[in-house]
Amino acid sequence: MKSPKVIISNSPLEASWHVLETGQGPDVVILHGVFGSGDNWMTIARRLEQQFRVFLPDQRNHGKSFHSDEFGYDLLAEDLGRWMGQRGLIKIHLVGHSMGGKAAMRFAALFPSRLQSLTVVDIAPKAYTLDQHARMLAAMQALDLTVWQSRGDLDAALRIEIPDLSTRMFILKNIERDEQGRFRWRIALEPLSRSLASIGASLPSHAPLAIPAMLVRGQNSNYVTEEDFISIRERFPRSEFHTIPGAGHWVHADAPDLFLQVLTHFLDQHQRRY
Repeated sequence: MKSPKVIISNSPLEASWHVLETGQGPDVVILHGVFGSGDNWMTIARRLEQQFRVFLPDQRNHGKSFHSDEFGYDLLAEDLGRWMGQRGLIKIHLVGHSMGGKAAMRFAALFPSRLQSLTVVDIAPKAYTLDQHARMLAAMQALDLTVWQSRGDLDAALRIEIPDLSTRMFILKNIERDEQGRFRWRIALEPLSRSLASIGASLPSHAPLAIPAMLVRGQNSNYVTEEDFISIRERFPRSEFHTIPGAGHWVHADAPDLFLQVLTHFLDQHQRRY
């Protein structure tokens, strides 16, 4: 199995946008959620790579991409649009989960001609209260990385404030070692803490767009209700909806086989014909 390519693109802030690339075929870009990174989706990308060229960017203030005090869905959409121009990508299939799903919907509103299809995973364009995210950020900011020697120590230090094991493991992926072997956060904690209201905010309304769209939600998640289907269809009249049994908010991790079945069928239906 070949290692994914790593592509570093110049950002508007003269820093870098870190992108993993794998596979060949029509272009699919997947946008991760808050506190995540592109490599959270590598398992899915590996299973798409025989049919598609898959790009997994780290969005600003996440992963290995640049940090910025400016953060919002228009900016996330513009980052993607600028990178597409740099890579010479004309049209893409765009997939976004949670925060990435909102960024994907905003990209669709700002750059509709650049999308072949839109897939939104377990998020609606409405406002969300991010109290749990605020608590996690506070726990992350309070963690003194100079004190601990191992990831087991870090896990134990976060256990009280973040009792769920899978959530802690997800958060700990944002810690890496520097050149001297010391722990450091690769996520921009302070800018993200100041941006939580923007991340949770509702998206601006826009005229209906004739882009093929799909919303996939987890059966055990409370992020998307059937009432939300109405607001999504008002924005994207050509939308379809799927609920994945047994999955929570991290649909792609909880039920990867069912998620991939739904996603690949949708992508295959909306290939550009030459």
